[in-house]
Amino acid sequence: MKLYELTYLPLPGLSADEQKTLSERVVSCLEMPSISQHSNGFLTTMDFNAEPEKIKEIEEKLKQEAQIQRYLVLNKKPVKFKARNLRREEFSRKAEFAKKTEKEAGKPKVELQEIEKKLDEILKD
Repeated sequence: MKLYELTYLPLPGLSADEQKTLSERVVSCLEMPSISQHSNGFLTTMDFNAEPEKIKEIEEKLKQEAQIQRYLVLNKKPVKFKARNLRREEFSRKAEFAKKTEKEAGKPKVELQEIEKKLDEILKD
């Protein structure tokens, strides 16, 4: 079974009761128990699961519905989120780097003059 999205535009001027009745008729033509419905203004969008062979039959019923101006049935792809798992070694390396950075941040900075003195000492030897 595949996931689909149906969007249809009913005729203007329908009352709220007529829109609700139309929505119920559309849902009944889908004949699927798991339907989530979201309405905004005159546009109505529904997600439903159906066998691909059933879509033509659903579209025929929607064409016959006098109170629907236009409709669009889309095949939706499920969205998959990838969780990144850190291996222990990666986590350890990142933790060690963070600790070193914290330690270095706490050390006082060496002045340029001190570096020059040490270089002079080394070069004299």
